[in-house]
Amino acid sequence: MLDFCRLAFLFSVALLSGGWVASPWPVEAAITFDHDIAPVVFQNCSGCHRPGQPAPFSLLNYQDVRQHARQIAEVTEKRFMPPWLPEDGPFPFQHERHLTPDQIQLFRRWLEAGTPEGEAADLPPLPHFVDGWQLGPPDVIARMSGHFTVPAAGYDVYRNFVLPVDLTTRKYVRAAEFRPGPGGAVHHAFIRVDRRGGARKLDGRDGQAGFAGMQLPEGVETPGGYFLSWQPGKMPSAEAPGYGWTLEPGQALTVEAHLKPAGKPVDLQLEVGLYFTDIAPTNSTVIISLASLCLAIPPGETNYVVEDQFVLPIPVELMSVLPHAHYLGRQLEGFAVRPGGAPETLIQINDWDFNWQGDYRYAQPVRLPAGTVLRMHYTYDNSVANPRNPHSPPQEIDYGPQSADEMAELWFQVRAQDNAAATQLNEAYAEKRSKVIGKYAQFRLSRNPHDAEARTEWGFIQMRSQDQAGAMASFRTAIQDDPKADQPHYFLGVIYRTQQQLAEARAEFETAIRLNPQNAKAHGNLGIIFMEQGNLRRAERSLRDALRLNPADELARDSLEKVRQAMVSP
Repeated sequence: MLDFCRLAFLFSVALLSGGWVASPWPVEAAITFDHDIAPVVFQNCSGCHRPGQPAPFSLLNYQDVRQHARQIAEVTEKRFMPPWLPEDGPFPFQHERHLTPDQIQLFRRWLEAGTPEGEAADLPPLPHFVDGWQLGPPDVIARMSGHFTVPAAGYDVYRNFVLPVDLTTRKYVRAAEFRPGPGGAVHHAFIRVDRRGGARKLDGRDGQAGFAGMQLPEGVETPGGYFLSWQPGKMPSAEAPGYGWTLEPGQALTVEAHLKPAGKPVDLQLEVGLYFTDIAPTNSTVIISLASLCLAIPPGETNYVVEDQFVLPIPVELMSVLPHAHYLGRQLEGFAVRPGGAPETLIQINDWDFNWQGDYRYAQPVRLPAGTVLRMHYTYDNSVANPRNPHSPPQEIDYGPQSADEMAELWFQVRAQDNAAATQLNEAYAEKRSKVIGKYAQFRLSRNPHDAEARTEWGFIQMRSQDQAGAMASFRTAIQDDPKADQPHYFLGVIYRTQQQLAEARAEFETAIRLNPQNAKAHGNLGIIFMEQGNLRRAERSLRDALRLNPADELARDSLEKVRQAMVSP
């Protein structure tokens, strides 16, 4: 910038010479909407900021953008918009939605220049938007059952909705497209499959569609090997032939939705379009997770560190990544360390925002050899300096499923060479997951030795490690600490059954069912004991109960078929 003395000197020379001198610095052209701002807005903003989309206002013309010019300058400078959390790294993602520093400066400079419109000849054409389903007409449209109204104001709402799917035969799904409906109330969503009917049993119990909370019943899960998330601006995509997932008759979709009041009541109209293929999935995609459950974040702590790692037993192609934390998360990082190599950043988020979470697919698969270490490094801020802290004053925060609790998870979608390699990976990951659960059980017991649930989990780990005596002692201690708990009785029954002590096993399974009539596994195991004892009618009844509670129980279905065949045999 010219200092005052030089500016005065040039001005006086101009006056004495009867004219003005050419500046030695180039004069910057005026920034206008038509020439400079519209191309950035149309490419990065208008996809969501248009009628029928989740954004609260449109940005399709000069008047729209001029009206919100100051707001746009502020939210882009803070990188709150466009909603994109990852930093640039060595492995770019598909459909990245961040602005460059120069583009961000444009909005501020245009605002300070008075928001001039410019010349119509410079205005680029509006981008082409596909009305309706982005992937074309779906084969089946699943819609939420019942009605739910998001209030006009108040706190955010976390709710799960059941979307029945009318199928008579098994289908192979190559793509799923989520539509949030009008009103802009859906902030983000995750699509899962209700394989056992647990979500349907909770649906509508409080008089409105769906059920509250972030803890899902057993059997509600993401389709094997895939992330199905939605955030404003995310584009749906179809899987290649041989990839995808399977949906059985009787199963339903469950949408876990984060809802934000939009200034007026919104009657939700959630839909998921499903696109089928005749090609059965032969893919070998696997979901693995780095995680820590042993969280105890002290109040006032600004740099609470959580780490985890996993060594890949096979070579894989890394396809997608999904980081997850709640409101105290600050910096979320994931790395890959190849054998003998330095850490390579897989994802880095320097300003985590729980409200914009989602999964990210790499533009090109990241090939990682066997022996690569996947690492997670998360930091949390539980101080008053964290504007997202849900507690004022701050308090100790532990692991938990509610949004006011905390989590530390980094999920990876990887592709193995074939199904045999995928099986090897799943076995290694199951062992790692077992250690995480065991460590968490011990952590909880160190804080409360009478935690019956933690004692039961530790007993399960002992049972898997072939320490039957230790497992039985843990289950009996859990029963003493909580006589109403059904799970320790169930696991005792399993041990007795493997030891061929059928009378003792039967007694434990019957106790588990008395304490919890919904324990499908106890019904199934009891049916198998009756079958082994030759009591076919009792076996049939118990196995039917098991399948009523869990229609996906293949062992119970096969056992029931054997019982029925035996009942009709001469």
